[in-house]
Amino acid sequence: MLRRYHPGMDRGTPTAGARQDPGRGDGSATIVAGRPMPAFGRIGVEPISGACGCEITGVDLTRPIAPETLAEIMLAFEHFLVIVFRRQALTPDQHRDFSRRFGELTELPQAPTYDGHRDMQEVRREAHETKNVVPSFEHFHTDSAFLERPPLCVVMRALDAPRYGGDTAFSNAYLIYEDLSDGLKNLLDQLQVVYSGKDIWAKNQKLDPDKRLRLRESHNLTEQELENIHPAVRCHPRTGRKALYVNKAYFKHFVGWNPDESLALLEYVQSLAQRLHYHCRVKWRRDTLLVWDNRFLLHRGIHDFMGERRHLVRTTVIGERPVGPKRS
Repeated sequence: MLRRYHPGMDRGTPTAGARQDPGRGDGSATIVAGRPMPAFGRIGVEPISGACGCEITGVDLTRPIAPETLAEIMLAFEHFLVIVFRRQALTPDQHRDFSRRFGELTELPQAPTYDGHRDMQEVRREAHETKNVVPSFEHFHTDSAFLERPPLCVVMRALDAPRYGGDTAFSNAYLIYEDLSDGLKNLLDQLQVVYSGKDIWAKNQKLDPDKRLRLRESHNLTEQELENIHPAVRCHPRTGRKALYVNKAYFKHFVGWNPDESLALLEYVQSLAQRLHYHCRVKWRRDTLLVWDNRFLLHRGIHDFMGERRHLVRTTVIGERPVGPKRS
């Protein structure tokens, strides 16, 4: 018998090598994020929703992390896709050191850097600014899909956060894909997407000065490096689990499709990410730190606050080149 957090079907087996959470003691498994929840012995883990996300307790990221504890953090990251740590007053060096546990840090051509650190970015809206001025989107998206190797994950910490509002919401792209009909899965399995960041700065310059985004002023990428083709369905490099990898951010068209055809399918699959049963939502507080999987999770900031400062700093971990299902 299964005790479910997500209302959908049982979607598979636990993460490889993980002990299964014993559930309520009646032989039932706890299903979170579409899979049986692993058991954790060295960290506290509290799921945020049935779809994705957890808060981790019992870890001080300013101190050395035991290998066994780090292994459980990584297990939670793979299973829940976004992990949350509270009250982590890290220095920039400590922030970067923890981030490197997930992989090599990378720069982003469009995101403004933080305090002279080229490998750290900031998301900042001052209290007097009434509109969103950061490079973001008012819809669910993955970051920088136009890169050859888009980010694996983002490690973000709050320096200042509104008392109310300013949350970040997440949508589980595994669950979106797994709920599609077999016919649409088969279609998307064969498709590729052109993502491009070539026109980011030109579009911004055309806006009125008070409406322009706060972009990085210069970068070292060529025009060719700002555009890439990726699969519409992405497979996890270890588990092979499939997720939708289509979103409006930097989307140009499906390969072999005209713009009108591409837009019609894009609008439909983008709408699926809005469904609440794929979501979790995280409230920022000062020194809250998040790590989210940018490959299999979509996210968006919620700009529902005024008159308060929201200042987040982040590192970005470079990912692998996206791999899709074998095409027939």
